[in-house]
Amino acid sequence: MEQHELILIGGGSGEPQYLLPAAKEALESADFVFSSKRFFALVPAEKLVEADRISQWLEQIPVLLQRGTVAVLLSGDPLLYSFCHTVITKHPEWRPRIIPGISSLQMLGCAFGLTMEEAAICSLHGRTCTAGHIAYTVAQHPVTFFLCAPDSGPREIAAVLLQYQLGQTMLFVGANLGSNAQQLWQGSPSEFLAQENPALCVAAVRNPSAHAIVTPALLPDRAFFRNESPMTKGEIRAIVLQKLQLFPDAVVWDIGAGTGSISVECARMCPFGTVFAVEYQEKALQILAQNKAYFQADAMKIIAGKAEAQLEQLPIPDCIFIGGSKGELPQLLQKIRELPKKIRLVMTAVTLETQAQAYALLQSFSHLEMLQITVQHPKAVGEYHVLQSNYPVTIFSCDTKED
Repeated sequence: MEQHELILIGGGSGEPQYLLPAAKEALESADFVFSSKRFFALVPAEKLVEADRISQWLEQIPVLLQRGTVAVLLSGDPLLYSFCHTVITKHPEWRPRIIPGISSLQMLGCAFGLTMEEAAICSLHGRTCTAGHIAYTVAQHPVTFFLCAPDSGPREIAAVLLQYQLGQTMLFVGANLGSNAQQLWQGSPSEFLAQENPALCVAAVRNPSAHAIVTPALLPDRAFFRNESPMTKGEIRAIVLQKLQLFPDAVVWDIGAGTGSISVECARMCPFGTVFAVEYQEKALQILAQNKAYFQADAMKIIAGKAEAQLEQLPIPDCIFIGGSKGELPQLLQKIRELPKKIRLVMTAVTLETQAQAYALLQSFSHLEMLQITVQHPKAVGEYHVLQSNYPVTIFSCDTKED
């Protein structure tokens, strides 16, 4: 049976004057129209399909396409954090025609004269967006636009900006844009801390000091405070950090942190992320605190206790390094495997027993790689020098899930 046309229409703010002529024509020609309640007034009543949830839209659209043209009226611009993305990625066989709309971010930019050629766009609506990611984005862009949610709006953005020393920025907020009830505010982040988030609002941050974030060079071993606690040495550390595939707002677990050399390096490379250094031995905890303070590693949080008992209290990470497990490796890997997203996992092993156990447990993880490193340093023998080897270290790296 022939399939009729599917049209995804940008409804803008929902005000008729901001609906494009092409969108009006499509609504008039469609046989069936899906719409959120905000836009019911724009849809002829006899064409409106009653469906409260997007899952119901997805169930009914293929059925109705056998009977006639189907239109879906979406808020803002369909190409920006919209149902359109779901259709294109999950149902390309529907081959939708897309009619753009005027987004609330465009209307906010027009209201305050904020141009978009160097802007970044973030959605806080129905998405997990860490404080570090917000700060990292603002730090690098002259203007950052935000689609807000009731519990993630101007007040929360302002708190993040102040937390990450971005108080010199300017915050712009618009609510009910394009309607008679439109409201606009602007001010420094501190001015928004005590204000309630307006309903149906969007925001933008202008940063006059935006600049690219550059990853710092790796530290030598002599830079760290030491005691008898174990430390991942510089040459091994460099490879571990490369295998972790860090990014500036990553959440990292360092399990068996020891002296903290990996945690400190991760904190320096992830200034907008959080590094959880998990350690239970008292002497290691003391030296961890010293190294954190010395390097001013504000992104580093020390978690005292055995890993198996502590991990459930931590945010889900992007990257995990296991430097020591004290016999808990099977339990740790089982907990890590059960986390609900793909995570980059790297661990080191020195003893043959740990290497064999790790290999057996990690075989079912995705993209498993192994390499063994032997580092040699010169040692004086009388008038001569020889290269003396340390113990070989095996490095395992993998992903916890498929892409």
